[in-house]
Order: sequence, then C-alpha cells, then structure tokens
Amino acid sequence: MHSTEAIHSRENPLIKRWAATLAGRESGVVALEGERLVRDALAARVEVECVLLSTARAHEAASYAPAMVRLVDEALLAKLSELDAPPGVAALVRPPAALRVQDLRADAHSLLVCVAGVSDPGNLGAIARSAEAFGACGLVIAKGGASPWRSKTLRGSMGSLLRLPVLDRVEPGAVAAELTRLGWRHTLAATRGGVDPRDHDWRGPTALWLTGETGALPDLGVAHTSVTIPLDARVESLNVAVAAAVLVFAARRTGPSSVKQESTQRG
Repeated sequence: MHSTEAIHSRENPLIKRWAATLAGRESGVVALEGERLVRDALAARVEVECVLLSTARAHEAASYAPAMVRLVDEALLAKLSELDAPPGVAALVRPPAALRVQDLRADAHSLLVCVAGVSDPGNLGAIARSAEAFGACGLVIAKGGASPWRSKTLRGSMGSLLRLPVLDRVEPGAVAAELTRLGWRHTLAATRGGVDPRDHDWRGPTALWLTGETGALPDLGVAHTSVTIPLDARVESLNVAVAAAVLVFAARRTGPSSVKQESTQRG
C-alpha cells in the first residue's frame, strides 16, 4: 500500500517524526536507512510503520509490500539522511518485543553473549553481527551502554539486531542470578589471567560476558570462569568487538556442535 503523492515539506508530520526519531527524541520507534536494512526488517517480521522512498525510486514501491510506503522528494530525503551517500530508502519500525531470560534457548549448544559498558554503537552492532554469524542464541545488553535501537548500532549489526533475541537495558547481577537458576554457566572475558579459549570447556548453556570502554564488568555475584585471548606481549588488549568475534568463534569451534561434526565426519 502506498500513496502516489510525494512529500515535499519538512513540516510534514511524518518527516518531523523521522527527524525526531533520528535525534533520539521518539520512544518505541527505530529509524532505519538503506535498502538492505529495511528489507531485513521486513523479512524479520518486525512491525514496519512506514517506508520512506525517494521519488527517484518510486518504481520500487510495490516491492516493499505489505508495508505502507510514502514517497518523499529526493532532495528532502537526502537532506534528512545521516549517511554520506543517502540511499533513498528508509523506514520507521517498532523494535522487537522485549524478551525475558526464560524465553532464551538453553541447551547443550547455547551460547549467550552478554555485554556491559559498551558505549560505542559501532562496537555493539559488530558484536551482534558476530554473535549471529557464529551461532549465539541471543544478546544481553546491560544498562548504561549504547542502545541497540539507534540507527548507527543497527547499521553496524547489518540487521543482526533485528533477528537475534535481545534482552536490553538489564541489571547484570539480576540477569546473571536468573541465568544461574536456569542452569546457565558464566564465562568472563578477561584481559589476563584466564584460560586459553581453545582449552576452555564451552559445553552446556554458557553466558559469555564482555566489557567495553569501561574496562571492568560489574560484580555479577555468581560463580564464573575466565578466558583470556593469548596476544603478543606488545599488545595489551583487543577492541571489544574483535574480542567478541574471536571468543564466539572459539566457542563454536570447541563446543559440542564441533565435536558432533567431527565425529560425523569420522564415521
């Protein structure tokens, strides 16, 4: 469904809502830019309020069905864009429904990525992307960090945040306690002093905790083990998004799924 009448004014209520959402002044709605991200939202069955399409791309309107599509003057939509190369397609969507710890899959293959103190939206988006790429079952985001529902975070995740189960703005201690009650084990990423992730026992539902720019995780108040990525002595630490990718990949390589795959190949 779309209107053939294009929007030409910044005073249009929909344009005002778009600008306010980009500025973080609208709650309960997310601004997406770019064809890939908008189509990811549609495929993920996220509630799409409206697709904003440049008049230069009017011929594509039907391909965004069943979302409501509004045409916007090409120059106006470009001026409203946050990107250096405005893509001519954007959308206002509702973020996925809030989840509870009990909603997460908890089996022998489950790895849950938990982050605290990650304030850079690009880092948070990249962590989500790695989590999905390497088979994590979800993402936990502690209070005080970057929001997963800002445009820069969503672009960094390449749509992963629209597909992964996400628990946002949680109290780390409370979530850790509930995970423990449900049978999850906790593994902390440490700059030094932990075991090599290749030697760590990743079997069973595992919550992998990482911290970002603050350098320290809050006190979780639960039993845990620590893993440390071995580095050249001249390098103190890795960027948190890089460390997350290394550790989630290590968990997948050494966990029960890889053992099952190896035994199948041998048989």
